[in-house]
Amino acid sequence: MVCTEKIELYKKLVADIQACQKLSDCNNSKSSKSVKLEKCSFCNEVNLWSYWQGGINNLDADILLVGQDWGNFRDSKYKELVSSIKSINKDSSKCFKYPFEKNPTDNNLCKLFAELGDTYIIKESNNPKVFFSNLVLCYRHGSGISGGFRQRWARNCSEYFLRLVSIIQPKVIICLGRSVFDAVVKSFGEKPPKCDYNSTISNGARTLSLNGTSYTVFPMAHCGVFGTNNRKDPDTGCSGIKQQEEDWRRIKYCL
Repeated sequence: MVCTEKIELYKKLVADIQACQKLSDCNNSKSSKSVKLEKCSFCNEVNLWSYWQGGINNLDADILLVGQDWGNFRDSKYKELVSSIKSINKDSSKCFKYPFEKNPTDNNLCKLFAELGDTYIIKESNNPKVFFSNLVLCYRHGSGISGGFRQRWARNCSEYFLRLVSIIQPKVIICLGRSVFDAVVKSFGEKPPKCDYNSTISNGARTLSLNGTSYTVFPMAHCGVFGTNNRKDPDTGCSGIKQQEEDWRRIKYCL
């Protein structure tokens, strides 16, 4: 059972994210084409992604999965999901099913988590051993779901990310994509590697320390179409989702 102290720290974290005053700085740009962010008033977790895998019952999770950002929640393809989340906010006893099967990235995540064993299987239900959050905790305003990522966003959200890490104290942190891995490494006060990302993944996990606690941080390819297509082992030449499955099998030895 999750201890009361963790629950209170998590609730305070969610409240502080909602009250964050850094949005104007995130949106500060001289370019009229730069992507703007907005807050989500109906998100009662650290991130909308956390409704699938996360929340108060998952604060003792073994795995913290970190994505880049969630995109534009006003997009019509999220209409069903947003409606379900709002319903759960009103009545937590209702059955919540995350429509993972409609998203190629989420479908691939299910395949990859299956490589870690039955304990970490994820589908529509919430697995208490797993916690999902994006690094950027605001949402794209009218600009689709990808492109235009700014390191400024990651820097401004890093304090909240580190607080989440301190609360959960996961056995492993899995980073989806180079921008996420580099930002996570920087948030711990370290320098990211300069080699190409395929080599970084093949080199394996990095140990990072926070407040005297060490964390095993895995750089992984994003499991969307672009990330999957670009994942290729520099030594074996193996590529795609099969290579990603091989990458993820290494994680289970740290669990």
